[in-house]
Amino acid sequence: MVSMGKIVCPEKIKEFKSVSLSRKTVTTRIDAIATNLSTQFRQRIENFKYFSVTMDESTDRSDAAQLIIFIRDVDDEFNITEELACLQSIKGKTKGK
Repeated sequence: MVSMGKIVCPEKIKEFKSVSLSRKTVTTRIDAIATNLSTQFRQRIENFKYFSVTMDESTDRSDAAQLIIFIRDVDDEFNITEELACLQSIKGKTKGK
């Protein structure tokens, strides 16, 4: 972050150096961002006019199954948006045949 700050806004490099990047601080900030995004998403869901849910299962390189869920909505002006609702590991392994 500091090296990028030197390029983008060198006048703020002191502030960048003072930001704590300990594991606990980063974890706390990620949790706060996740909570905020989840709250915003739930508020948007309440206002959906029409929506559909899409689920897909695939495996990663280690044959661990992953379930992904998307929600697609259409508003009153027929604008379509799609949001990733969930990416969940599924216990067990699968083998493609």
